[in-house]
Amino acid sequence: MEIGGINPKAFETFLKERGKEVKSPEDFTQALKEFIEWVNSQQENAKQIKEAVLRGEDVPLHRMIVEFQKAGVALNLMIEVRNRLLEGYQELLRMQV
Repeated sequence: MEIGGINPKAFETFLKERGKEVKSPEDFTQALKEFIEWVNSQQENAKQIKEAVLRGEDVPLHRMIVEFQKAGVALNLMIEVRNRLLEGYQELLRMQV
């Protein structure tokens, strides 16, 4: 089974959902920081659910699966954003001055 790539507009959609537009490098840095914090919060939510299950608390199976999938998708999105940033940086390095 092949998994397709993440929509390149996903980061832009993430910003629009929060009512923000990138206008300057500082805005981009802040948006990237907020994005990383959001991914971290998704990972923390999944960790809390996992710990609750391990403690024997009554956690619905569907909630656990949904939280794990959300955390996985968020992490994959962050990896894809990182890859695109690295590709852009490498392209800048290859440019002739």
